Amino acid sequence: MSIRQQEILNLLRDHHAGLSIPKLEMNLGISRTAVNQHLTNMERDGLVERGSVEKTGGRPGYVYLISEKGIEQLPKQYSWFSELMLDALKTKLGSDGLTTFLREIAAEVGQQLRPRVLGKSHDQKVKEIQLILSELGYDSNVMPSGPRELPMISARNCVYHKLAARHPEVCQFDLGLMESLLEGHTASQTDCMVRGGTSCQFSFQASSS
Repeated sequence: MSIRQQEILNLLRDHHAGLSIPKLEMNLGISRTAVNQHLTNMERDGLVERGSVEKTGGRPGYVYLISEKGIEQLPKQYSWFSELMLDALKTKLGSDGLTTFLREIAAEVGQQLRPRVLGKSHDQKVKEIQLILSELGYDSNVMPSGPRELPMISARNCVYHKLAARHPEVCQFDLGLMESLLEGHTASQTDCMVRGGTSCQFSFQASSS
């Protein structure tokens, strides 16, 4: 998103009834053509939506409103809030307790996502897990492994990087989620960006009976 589009979202956030193109033009100090171009792109991307028609002395035009997706693009302090919660939980539960807590949450999320892996082979389940990680924000892909081993998953970014640097237990959520979707296997993190690796890599081994 461009800086100008961020300015448009901020204006629409502060004007719940919406703003017309002339009013956006006046507030932004740019041409009507430029405003139109930004709105066209933002409407295409689902960041804004058209409201009612505003009648003026000239040609009537739509009022534009910020969409739910647009609101989600506004700056938030999720990381700060998450860090506060993890600090409090770790103080109360200790490191082992926090690990257990995160794995319990991962198991619950895994139950909700289980229909996505039902009836699939182990290799297909690994691919589905990779798709789920991509939906969570990871730039991930499946990597071939040994002839009798399941494929690995590699991610070129860490969505929890700042949190994981302070609270390494956070990585247990991903491992717990993978294990809940790939029953009968344990997940291991063989490389970690927080610990100096070039990527985050996950491998899978059959659980010992």
